[in-house]
Amino acid sequence: MTRTTGSVVWIDWARNLRTRTLAQRLGVDVVEIRVSGNRLLRYLRSAAHTLGEIRRRRPDVVIATNPSLALGFFLLLLRRWFGFALVSDAHYVGVRALHGGALFQRLLDFHNSRVDLVIVTNDGHASYLLGLGCRAYVCPDPLPDLSSRGSVPVSLAAKSAFLVCSFETDEPYETVFAAFERLHAGGYQLYVSGNYRRAQVDPARFPWVRFLGYVPEAEYYSYLRSCSLVVDLTTLEDCLLCGAYEALAAGKPLVLSRTRALSAYFGAAAVLTENAPEAIAVHVEQAYTQRGELTRKIADWVGANERYMGERIATLRGELAALSGGRRVPELVDLE
Repeated sequence: MTRTTGSVVWIDWARNLRTRTLAQRLGVDVVEIRVSGNRLLRYLRSAAHTLGEIRRRRPDVVIATNPSLALGFFLLLLRRWFGFALVSDAHYVGVRALHGGALFQRLLDFHNSRVDLVIVTNDGHASYLLGLGCRAYVCPDPLPDLSSRGSVPVSLAAKSAFLVCSFETDEPYETVFAAFERLHAGGYQLYVSGNYRRAQVDPARFPWVRFLGYVPEAEYYSYLRSCSLVVDLTTLEDCLLCGAYEALAAGKPLVLSRTRALSAYFGAAAVLTENAPEAIAVHVEQAYTQRGELTRKIADWVGANERYMGERIATLRGELAALSGGRRVPELVDLE
């Protein structure tokens, strides 16, 4: 089979909102490969599916979502035989290893230094990669179009806060629970998404919290649209949170951790807090009482962000076209 000139394919071994929204804006086909079984079986089956797609499509450029790093290394091998340019779309753990894992960090650095381009979400990660001699480009997530998401009826309290949570180690969820123990007396109700059982959280310890568990997509977005405000927190400095994009797309007042990346990108449209119960409680009350003003700020931010993302995506689309033609653009890295 001959190669189609200028063809680009995006391969993801999971299901990521960023992959779908960014690929749609770029006009790139996405191949989501999700198989069940133990880890070794998943990797083998996923690799076989990936090889089949590369053989069938013969792309000029392959974009791979990282994680999975296993996918990234497999595509580095395939690049030797098929000759495509390899682009990594790196989430947080596609650039920096959690918990200071030295071996995993070396593997990440090795991978990122050998792909043709790494797309990252923020300047902090771009600076780190630039120091390794990598080529990097900053492109945050496009805001998702929530009008296409389903909805189901949900009933929430008047002062309802929705905590977007995956119960990962970087999320200070018990600190949020402690803050709402204080707020509950004032009529605030906290609703929490995510599989709390995976983190061995006992709901009986937090009777003032409504644990929703892992809910279907339509129900998740119904809570997001219906709540009074959204809370999404992390302890990681260079991490832009998916829940923040979703909350702003829904026009919801938003409380975020006061980290470097979140402050720089979302600060004009969100209430920023330290990850401490007293501070979270104060800033949740602030977001609720100032929700009218915040709604106006969000509308302004969304308009400015659409113009910014238009520029980011246009430049990235041009780089993909250059890679398709076998050319490289050395001046692509542009920290802002």
